[in-house]
Amino acid sequence: MTITRTVLFASLAMSACALLSAANRPETSTYVEGNVPTLKPNTGGTLVFTDTSAMTFKTGLEEVPVPYAGISRAELGATQVHSHDQPAYKVWSRLHKTETQLLTVNFKNGQGETQTMTFELAKPAANAVLATIEGHTARPSAASNGGATTKMGKESSEAWWGDDVWKTNRNAAKWDDKK
Repeated sequence: MTITRTVLFASLAMSACALLSAANRPETSTYVEGNVPTLKPNTGGTLVFTDTSAMTFKTGLEEVPVPYAGISRAELGATQVHSHDQPAYKVWSRLHKTETQLLTVNFKNGQGETQTMTFELAKPAANAVLATIEGHTARPSAASNGGATTKMGKESSEAWWGDDVWKTNRNAAKWDDKK
């Protein structure tokens, strides 16, 4: 029993370290749309997390800082599946598909202007970037709650079935009352 707990604890610790290191590494992404005047839609670049006060989207010509303190909303969007066109005889290659996910971030830039950026990232990277944003803003972001979506700093008006099963930041007050 003790060995099982030790192994479980060690694996959880290693998973947490892997997530933290993955979230802080640069992530290749595409700026799909938004209202940042210096960027054109479908611009490729890299999201960099070297600063504790902001993440930066770097392209070949531009660097757009996104201050964590200015982020009012961050949410994951639709998952997209891209299949690779291969000749019919390369069946094993045609089965390989790439999943990406959209991530939309609303924020105020250094001049106080409200801006929106939608990025397309590899699906695991999108989750890691969202977790990094949540970690720096200390607020839950728009996460899927069994069909209901909550946005950063705002509670969903819809109840989530998991509120009666798990204690989370969203329902902590309800669980504290049950003691």
